[in-house]
Order: sequence, then C-alpha cells, then structure tokens
Amino acid sequence: MGTTHSNSLCLCLAPGDAVNHLDHLVVVSYIMNVPIVTDEASVYESLKRYYPQVKPIYIKERQRILEYLSERCDTLFVSCANYRRDVSPLLEMFFNKEMTFCYCPHGNSDKPMTQFELQNYSLIYGDQMEDRLNEMGTLQNLEAYVRTSNIRFPFYWKYEAFYDQIAEEEVFSKFDKKQPTILYAPTWQDMESSSSLFDVGIPIIDQLPDQYNLIVKLHPWLQHHHAGHVHLIKERYQDRANVTVLTLFPLVLPLLKRSDIYLGDFSSIGYDFLYFNRPMFFFDPSERERSREESDSLHSCGVVIPESAYQDIYGFLESHLAQQDRYKPAREKLYHYTFGEDRDFEELQREITDKIRVRAPSSDPLS
Repeated sequence: MGTTHSNSLCLCLAPGDAVNHLDHLVVVSYIMNVPIVTDEASVYESLKRYYPQVKPIYIKERQRILEYLSERCDTLFVSCANYRRDVSPLLEMFFNKEMTFCYCPHGNSDKPMTQFELQNYSLIYGDQMEDRLNEMGTLQNLEAYVRTSNIRFPFYWKYEAFYDQIAEEEVFSKFDKKQPTILYAPTWQDMESSSSLFDVGIPIIDQLPDQYNLIVKLHPWLQHHHAGHVHLIKERYQDRANVTVLTLFPLVLPLLKRSDIYLGDFSSIGYDFLYFNRPMFFFDPSERERSREESDSLHSCGVVIPESAYQDIYGFLESHLAQQDRYKPAREKLYHYTFGEDRDFEELQREITDKIRVRAPSSDPLS
C-alpha cells in the first residue's frame, strides 16, 4: 500500500479464542497501512505466523494498553461490538482522550445485527447489510459508514501462494488420500442457539464414508464456551485418516478454495463460500430461535438436511447432489447482493480517511 494517511492504530484486543476476527481485521490494517495492537500473546503469535503483511504490536503489560493507545493514536479500528461502549469511558476518565472508533464487521451472516447500534462509525459490506441496517433504523444513527465489499478476497488472491502453502502444510497434508473434501463449519452457540454442532457434530464424523475427506472447522468460541465437547471431538477422531478438526485456525478462504461441498448452519463462512458456487447443505438446529424473517436467507442457496435424515446424512447428501446446479444462479445473486464488486484498496483507503475523521499523523504510527 501507499504512504500512511493517519495516526491510527488498528486495535485487536480480542482474546485468544477470537482469532476468527483476525482474518477480517488484518485486511483493514493492510488497507489503512496501520499496525495491529494486542495484549494477547496468542493473538500476537497468530499475526506473526499467518499475517506477515501487517505489523503487530504486543503490549505485554495488559494494564498499559490504554495508556499506549491514548498516547499514540486518534482512531481505532475494532472488530468487537462492545469496544466503543466499554473503552471510551476509560480513555476519557483516565487519559482525557476522546477516541474515534470505527467498527469492522467480522463476517456476514443471517444472525442479528444489533452490534451496529453501539457504533458511531462503521465499515459495512454491500447492499444486503445496508438494507438490513436501514430496516432496523440503525444506519441513519451512524455518523458515517463506508462500503468495503468482501475485502478479504482480493487480499487473499494477492497472497494466494503463501496462504495455500499454509493450508497444505497445516490441513490438507494431514489426509492420507487426495479425494473430494467436505467442509463442516458450525457457528458458535449464540443467543439464537444457531450452532448445529450439538445436533449433528458427532454423527457427521461417525458416518463419514471413506471416499471423502472432512474438515471440521469449529468456531473458536465453541472451544471457549464448550471446551469439554470440543475436546471430546478432537480426542475421539484424532486418528481418523480422512478427518481433521480445526479449533483455532484463523484462515478461511484457502480452505474454501479446496472444498468441494459445504456443510453449515448460520456461520458467516457460508456467505464466503457462495463465491465458489459449489454445493451447499445446511442444518437448522432444533433449538434455534426462528422469529426473524431474514434468519435463513443463505439457506435458499442449497439444501437443508432435515432431522429425519440425521441417521444417514451422507446418503441424503449424495441423493441431493444432482439438484445442486439449480442453486447456482441464487448463489451468484446472493453473493453479489451481499458484497458487490471488489473495491480498489487505495480508493477505499481514501474514502475511509475522509469519512471516519482519520487525522494526519503527528509521528510515525509504527514507532
């Protein structure tokens, strides 16, 4: 990228079990040419391993991070919904610092979007997110917002060889044979009980035929909130030659690129997989809250596996593969509605700088 346009720091205070935020926040850091600050050693190590394109700054003394930020930046790009609400009063009280916060969403899904009600500035993806926020009456309450499209794809394509090599070393090389790959990516157990892991997580692996490889990519918060269940799965299937279970692996797109079939529920990964326009199957968890009209838009792009088929998941899957082609137009349409066309990064940097009140630097933000 070009010269730094701001005295901003890209803030990543997410705990170690939220490495899923990094895949999104890193690209903002890259576009804005600003470092990522964290007080979590595990996040810092993940940044060094998986995202060498950006500069991580590790604050070892956790109590010092607010002081560090107040002295060195005016704008924080954050990926956790509560940062502005929780951090602003502390910065103002202890350091007399009025900070600008810009919220960076970490994925698009059919889940509730109440987190945007807490923001003053925000990045959003495309028409779908803009329409939903308008219907909520939230968009007009933001001081400003910028549409980014799915910025992770052009970033991934630029460094495709690097990320594909990591995926080969840490994931695909674990399989004994090269054969069709299924990706199962359940979301975490949110306020609407959206995760399918507790309904079908074990049957999906137990029933897996020998002619498929299976990647189980668990949401990091599942390990945090349901450590026993996750440990059981990892321990039980660690010796299966055609199964690999990922718990804190932050990369998504190099996995999607090499996956032939997607199994999911309400994870934002499903929206990313639309790009590749391949077969998609969904589980609708038995305990899920179904009160919102837009709670299952993604499911129109594939086949929902009914509970009656849970005793023979792959028999159902194979009997419905032939009809997957009929969903190709719907997948293409929904991806475009959700993200739109890729944006030029330099143009995007200028727009964010103009709209989010990013200020001219008084010193090198990397120092």
